[in-house]
Amino acid sequence: MSARRPIRVFLVDDVAELRMLVRLTLEEDPDIEVVGEAATGREGVDGVVAADPDVVLLDLSMPDMDGLEAIPLMRKEAPNARLVVLSGHEAGRVSLEALEQGATRYVSKSSDLVTIREIVHEVADLEPPFSDARFGTVRAMWEDYLAGEIDRMLRHAHPDARFRPFAGKGRELRGPRELREFIADAVAGGRVIDPRAYGVEPRGQGLIVFGTLEIRGGEGLSETPVYWAYCFTDSLVLFAAGYDRREEAVAAILSDCPAR
Repeated sequence: MSARRPIRVFLVDDVAELRMLVRLTLEEDPDIEVVGEAATGREGVDGVVAADPDVVLLDLSMPDMDGLEAIPLMRKEAPNARLVVLSGHEAGRVSLEALEQGATRYVSKSSDLVTIREIVHEVADLEPPFSDARFGTVRAMWEDYLAGEIDRMLRHAHPDARFRPFAGKGRELRGPRELREFIADAVAGGRVIDPRAYGVEPRGQGLIVFGTLEIRGGEGLSETPVYWAYCFTDSLVLFAAGYDRREEAVAAILSDCPAR
């Protein structure tokens, strides 16, 4: 995108000082142009519609209309904008909600400004569509897992589903029963597996969910970036696997997802 024209960015945050710092950091890059700012969600929706930016950096906690209310309106009125949430809330259920509403990426405000600029470049390279109703199934599964409702989580999986858990070190599980046993073994071994979602990327036949995974207890794992690939049949998960690299997740979708 930057080879054709600068990446057009719109800022939405009620803290003027933060908007100024983000603007100054972004505009150090000649391939980025800040085309507008807003201090409330409602002003942000109107401004995004008028400016038609490539990327929106959006706070969640704002007066008048918060980010979770603004995201679906922006997604409807500006479907080609990549919506990046800048939030002071820790990723978890709130990031899942933001991503299902239509956000492309969820970023902590504690991230350094240069990282935010790098993320602007990263999401600008993504191609539409930027939202997918099938992420609702992923969100439901993750929330059920985090709540310890494993049987309810598995209702979203096809009876013939295949799983390659990132924590499984390449092992493939066939069917919900084997996944239930894998989770039960992890719990019995004192392991706590904590996934967090930071981005979603529709990829034709499937979805890529970007996030991190931390395993506490046993042979633990520090918080590690993971790319999860998901395939579906109707509204049920048919295949799910975690990878170190995005390219591996893309390849898995191409090889393991049925044509839509």
